[in-house]
Amino acid sequence: MEKSTIGVNAGKIWRILNNCDAATFEQILSQSGLDAKDVYLAIGWLSRENKIEFLELNDVQLFCLDKNFYF
Repeated sequence: MEKSTIGVNAGKIWRILNNCDAATFEQILSQSGLDAKDVYLAIGWLSRENKIEFLELNDVQLFCLDKNFYF
């Protein structure tokens, strides 16, 4: 897999998260149309760029955009 593909997939996930407050891995997986490996790679990409936050609510892992990044 090329880095550019991971970046494109990260963009897909960013758009999903931009349209909601937070999403579970399963929600991202189903909405993105990507396989689990590609979602993990894209989440890693977004994390490395400090564009994503990891939250936990009632033992459920949630992902959301880091709103501080944009202000």
